[in-house]
Amino acid sequence: MRLTRCFALSYGLLAGFSGIATAQEAGSAAAGNDVYDPKVFLESMVSYRSLALTCEDVIPGSPMSDSGEVLTFFTALGMAEPLAIDQKMRRITTRLVRAQSASICTEKLQDRAVRYGELAVEYTTKRPKSWPEAPRILSGPWCRSESCSELSY
Repeated sequence: MRLTRCFALSYGLLAGFSGIATAQEAGSAAAGNDVYDPKVFLESMVSYRSLALTCEDVIPGSPMSDSGEVLTFFTALGMAEPLAIDQKMRRITTRLVRAQSASICTEKLQDRAVRYGELAVEYTTKRPKSWPEAPRILSGPWCRSESCSELSY
Protein backbone atom coordinates (compact mmCIF):
# COMPACT_ATOMS: atom_id res chain seq x y z
CA MET A 1 0.00 0.00 0.00
CA ARG A 2 2.77 2.45 0.91
CA LEU A 3 4.75 1.62 -2.21
CA THR A 4 1.60 2.33 -4.22
CA ARG A 5 1.33 5.72 -2.51
CA CYS A 6 4.97 6.32 -3.27
CA PHE A 7 4.40 5.69 -6.95
CA ALA A 8 1.25 7.81 -6.79
CA LEU A 9 3.38 10.61 -5.36
CA SER A 10 5.97 10.04 -8.04
CA TYR A 11 3.15 10.30 -10.60
CA GLY A 12 2.29 13.67 -9.06
CA LEU A 13 5.94 14.60 -9.31
CA LEU A 14 5.94 13.54 -12.95
CA ALA A 15 2.87 15.67 -13.54
CA GLY A 16 4.86 18.62 -12.16
CA PHE A 17 7.70 17.81 -14.52
CA SER A 18 5.20 17.51 -17.35
CA GLY A 19 4.28 21.15 -16.83
CA ILE A 20 7.93 22.10 -17.10
CA ALA A 21 8.38 19.81 -20.08
CA THR A 22 5.31 21.24 -21.83
CA ALA A 23 6.64 24.77 -21.49
CA GLN A 24 10.01 23.69 -22.80
CA GLU A 25 8.44 21.53 -25.49
CA ALA A 26 7.26 24.59 -27.35
CA GLY A 27 10.77 26.05 -27.37
CA SER A 28 12.36 22.75 -28.29
CA ALA A 29 9.85 22.04 -31.03
CA ALA A 30 10.57 25.43 -32.53
CA ALA A 31 14.28 24.67 -32.40
CA GLY A 32 13.71 21.16 -33.81
CA ASN A 33 15.01 19.38 -30.67
CA ASP A 34 13.57 16.26 -29.06
CA VAL A 35 11.97 16.78 -25.65
CA TYR A 36 13.41 14.73 -22.79
CA ASP A 37 10.90 12.86 -20.62
CA PRO A 38 12.38 12.27 -17.13
CA LYS A 39 9.70 9.75 -16.03
CA VAL A 40 11.87 6.61 -16.07
CA PHE A 41 14.77 8.47 -14.43
CA LEU A 42 12.51 9.73 -11.63
CA GLU A 43 10.92 6.32 -11.12
CA SER A 44 14.35 4.71 -10.76
CA MET A 45 15.37 7.34 -8.21
CA VAL A 46 12.19 6.86 -6.16
CA SER A 47 12.53 3.08 -6.42
CA TYR A 48 16.11 3.18 -5.13
CA ARG A 49 15.19 5.44 -2.21
CA SER A 50 12.19 3.24 -1.26
CA LEU A 51 14.45 0.20 -1.15
CA ALA A 52 17.10 2.17 0.76
CA LEU A 53 14.50 3.15 3.37
CA THR A 54 13.31 -0.46 3.61
CA CYS A 55 16.85 -1.79 4.07
CA GLU A 56 18.11 1.00 6.33
CA ASP A 57 17.84 -1.10 9.51
CA VAL A 58 19.01 -4.32 7.87
CA ILE A 59 22.44 -3.48 6.51
CA PRO A 60 25.35 -1.80 8.27
CA GLY A 61 25.93 1.73 7.09
CA SER A 62 23.19 3.88 5.71
CA PRO A 63 21.88 3.61 2.17
CA MET A 64 19.62 6.57 2.96
CA SER A 65 22.62 8.76 3.80
CA ASP A 66 24.47 7.42 0.78
CA SER A 67 21.65 8.67 -1.42
CA GLY A 68 20.93 11.86 0.55
CA GLU A 69 21.43 14.07 -2.50
CA VAL A 70 18.04 12.84 -3.74
CA LEU A 71 16.40 14.91 -0.99
CA THR A 72 18.37 17.95 -2.19
CA PHE A 73 17.14 17.27 -5.74
CA PHE A 74 13.49 17.37 -4.67
CA THR A 75 14.09 20.39 -2.42
CA ALA A 76 15.57 22.26 -5.41
CA LEU A 77 12.34 21.54 -7.25
CA GLY A 78 10.27 22.80 -4.32
CA MET A 79 8.77 19.35 -3.76
CA ALA A 80 8.61 16.85 -0.93
CA GLU A 81 10.51 13.65 -1.58
CA PRO A 82 8.12 10.75 -2.24
CA LEU A 83 9.20 8.07 0.24
CA ALA A 84 7.60 4.77 1.13
CA ILE A 85 8.68 1.40 2.42
CA ASP A 86 8.69 -1.49 -0.05
CA GLN A 87 6.28 -3.75 1.85
CA LYS A 88 7.10 -6.90 -0.14
CA MET A 89 10.80 -6.48 0.59
CA ARG A 90 10.05 -5.64 4.24
CA ARG A 91 8.20 -8.95 4.62
CA ILE A 92 11.20 -10.79 3.18
CA THR A 93 13.75 -9.05 5.40
CA THR A 94 11.78 -9.63 8.58
CA ARG A 95 11.52 -13.38 7.96
CA LEU A 96 15.18 -14.06 7.24
CA VAL A 97 18.23 -13.90 9.47
CA ARG A 98 20.01 -10.57 9.27
CA ALA A 99 22.91 -11.78 7.11
CA GLN A 100 20.53 -13.15 4.47
CA SER A 101 18.39 -10.00 4.55
CA ALA A 102 21.45 -7.78 4.29
CA SER A 103 22.81 -9.78 1.37
CA ILE A 104 19.52 -9.52 -0.52
CA CYS A 105 19.22 -5.81 0.25
CA THR A 106 22.78 -5.15 -0.85
CA GLU A 107 22.31 -7.00 -4.13
CA LYS A 108 19.03 -5.24 -4.92
CA LEU A 109 20.40 -1.82 -3.95
CA GLN A 110 23.42 -2.31 -6.18
CA ASP A 111 21.24 -3.43 -9.11
CA ARG A 112 18.97 -0.41 -8.71
CA ALA A 113 21.96 1.91 -8.36
CA VAL A 114 23.41 0.63 -11.64
CA ARG A 115 20.09 1.21 -13.41
CA TYR A 116 19.76 4.65 -11.83
CA GLY A 117 23.33 5.49 -12.91
CA GLU A 118 22.57 4.59 -16.53
CA LEU A 119 19.47 6.77 -16.49
CA ALA A 120 21.29 9.59 -14.68
CA VAL A 121 23.83 9.78 -17.50
CA GLU A 122 20.99 10.15 -20.00
CA TYR A 123 19.24 12.71 -17.78
CA THR A 124 22.44 14.72 -17.43
CA THR A 125 23.01 14.90 -21.17
CA LYS A 126 19.40 15.55 -22.19
CA ARG A 127 17.90 17.61 -19.38
CA PRO A 128 17.13 21.29 -19.88
CA LYS A 129 19.74 23.47 -18.16
CA SER A 130 17.14 24.83 -15.72
CA TRP A 131 16.62 21.40 -14.17
CA PRO A 132 18.79 20.32 -11.21
CA GLU A 133 21.78 18.04 -11.65
CA ALA A 134 21.19 14.30 -11.18
CA PRO A 135 21.80 13.37 -7.52
CA ARG A 136 24.77 11.18 -6.76
CA ILE A 137 24.05 7.78 -5.21
CA LEU A 138 26.72 5.70 -3.50
CA SER A 139 25.94 1.99 -3.52
CA GLY A 140 27.97 0.39 -0.79
CA PRO A 141 29.71 -1.80 -0.05
CA TRP A 142 27.85 -2.11 3.22
CA CYS A 143 29.05 -5.58 4.20
CA ARG A 144 32.61 -6.87 4.38
CA SER A 145 31.66 -10.03 2.48
CA GLU A 146 29.31 -10.56 -0.44
CA SER A 147 27.06 -12.78 1.66
CA CYS A 148 27.13 -10.40 4.67
CA SER A 149 27.94 -13.47 6.77
CA GLU A 150 29.73 -11.34 9.35
CA LEU A 151 26.38 -9.98 10.55
CA SER A 152 24.49 -11.52 13.41
CA TYR A 153 20.90 -11.12 14.48
